[in-house]
Amino acid sequence: MMRRGVLSPAHGFTLIELLCVISIIAILAGLLLSSMGSFHEKGDGVKCTQNLRSIAAAVQLYVGSNDGQFPEIQTDPNNPTYPPPSTAVGMLATLAPFGLIQDSVKCPADVRYPQFNYFVKYGTSYEWAPYVDDELQAAPQLFTRRGQFTMPLSKIVVCFDVERVHGLNGAFTSKKNYLYADGHVRNYWDTAPRGRPKN
Repeated sequence: MMRRGVLSPAHGFTLIELLCVISIIAILAGLLLSSMGSFHEKGDGVKCTQNLRSIAAAVQLYVGSNDGQFPEIQTDPNNPTYPPPSTAVGMLATLAPFGLIQDSVKCPADVRYPQFNYFVKYGTSYEWAPYVDDELQAAPQLFTRRGQFTMPLSKIVVCFDVERVHGLNGAFTSKKNYLYADGHVRNYWDTAPRGRPKN
């Protein structure tokens, strides 16, 4: 004959155990959310680097179609570098026939922060540096107060983020991406003083 055992009372979580589990979940969620912000920033930096490489590819196609000569591009259409009778236009208009599209001049970190968003203001998140405008790619001449110099393409910046928008949630101590005339891109701290975003 089988003997039935005495039923033991069901065990459940006590209030303290439940609160401990909830607090551990809250701590893990906080850690995860803080790291998600850095994932967004890293993703923005990668997309921005790809944009600058797309600009570099379009510039190379332009140079190949124009006897080895760099394009002449207006840095800011509202404040022209080249006055009339120059026919220079903005970066997108100049390089669109060579494969540059609007998404390639839109930095995701720039458009994420309303205090910047140069893409909305100027149609591009990047500023063109006119150092090599109309210069031959084989031997570009830089004109400075100290005279005229030929520099290697790897030392000449041609395009960069308008503002330091990469890292630290777009804080004033962040980084910029720079495109050089030879097509490589660098990301580093911009140590120039900055008080507030441009208007």
